[in-house]
Amino acid sequence: MSATRLTRALFYSAATLRGATKTQVRSACSGCSSCSSLCGQKGAKRDLSLTAAARQFAAPQMKPQVSGVVSSKLRNDMLEVKFGDGTEGRLPFVWLRDNCQCPQCFSVEALGRKLLMDDLDVEVQPTEVEETMDGLMVKWSDGHQSEYSTNWLQNRSFTPTSRALHRERYALRREPWGAEHTMKNFDYNTLMSDDRVLLDWLLTMERKGSAMVKNAPKKDVAGPELIEHIAFVKQSHYGPHSPVINRPNSNNVAFTNAKLGLHNDLPAYEHMPGIIFIQCLAQHPGAGGESIVTDGLFAAEELRRKRPEDFKILSSTDMYFWDKGHANYSWEMPEFYKIAKFPVIKVNGNNEVVQIAVSNTTRDSHMDLPPQEVKKYYAAYKRFYIILSANAMTFKMEQGDMMTLDNVRCLHGRESYDADSQRHIETSYLDWDEARCRRRRLQEKFGCFI
Repeated sequence: MSATRLTRALFYSAATLRGATKTQVRSACSGCSSCSSLCGQKGAKRDLSLTAAARQFAAPQMKPQVSGVVSSKLRNDMLEVKFGDGTEGRLPFVWLRDNCQCPQCFSVEALGRKLLMDDLDVEVQPTEVEETMDGLMVKWSDGHQSEYSTNWLQNRSFTPTSRALHRERYALRREPWGAEHTMKNFDYNTLMSDDRVLLDWLLTMERKGSAMVKNAPKKDVAGPELIEHIAFVKQSHYGPHSPVINRPNSNNVAFTNAKLGLHNDLPAYEHMPGIIFIQCLAQHPGAGGESIVTDGLFAAEELRRKRPEDFKILSSTDMYFWDKGHANYSWEMPEFYKIAKFPVIKVNGNNEVVQIAVSNTTRDSHMDLPPQEVKKYYAAYKRFYIILSANAMTFKMEQGDMMTLDNVRCLHGRESYDADSQRHIETSYLDWDEARCRRRRLQEKFGCFI
């Protein structure tokens, strides 16, 4: 590599750096009450997890006091860098070139990469590297020149801290719960008028997957109106909302007075609704109509721990779900016929549970299995359902209550009630993509973005 002009940043002694870093990690966020639930009790002295440290490291008021890249070294297709605050990173050459931030390669207006994969050389090498107080300048073997700011590099430096930070930015860590769980209460009108409270609800839904909204107005579109305040209603073939009443000529078992087992809504959709809003407009008096709720994440992890072979079967075997019928109302699809296929327990590449799909009413009679494997599957499924039921909580919603549940995690059901009852529940849906989008924007707004 050719001789490199090095601009060295002045930085604190090792002791001062250690003190600054400790201060950055220990300081509480000065933002909202919602942020205090991220950072914990303000001013509390405690040992922080890697994720908590990452959150606080990224807070705007905790930016490093020393800027710049003070050293760099080429090693095995990577650039090893040391920043002015003492932190380090290992930056792959191909990644650096792919993410050049110059106007030719990146649109600052559209926040999108303009460099085409056709034009990227995966064997690209730096020919010159210059460290500066502002960041890093690199000249490449393909003739291009790139500049990167210090903060941009640190936030993407492939360290455990930077990776954990963005993992939480993508989706907050979920907290499983059992039958002893109590849902956090929120006021409907406050959610509609106070974005700090709305952020608290969004954080609660991501972590706990459940919350109870109180004092919802007595109208069938209260759910959709709250969802529209957050983002957009997820439509289904039942329309923007569904009256859950004992309907004549019903197009779904839910729209009868029968007992409903624990289930997730609409698993016949390849992309299941993310959050379900269940509003009580009128409750059945006396016994009947009670709600049953359980945490599918908790049950799945219990199954993994106690019956790993059952977990493997349910997470690796696709199951069909279907929903076929006709409209009961003018806003519903006149005729529908949905089929989806995926495991009851869906895991990601890290073997983390990301979706639960249970519905006895819409689980298809078609099974894409050899017949000799069917009974084994049923046995695993039944044992999972027993865990779900054993850790469920039962309660009765009141008029004005609106239960919100993570529909790809939590399951709900209900006890049967009299056929002539005036019980009236309304359901509507919000996708997780939109909920997390709003959560991130509100965190930015209140300066408590992790």
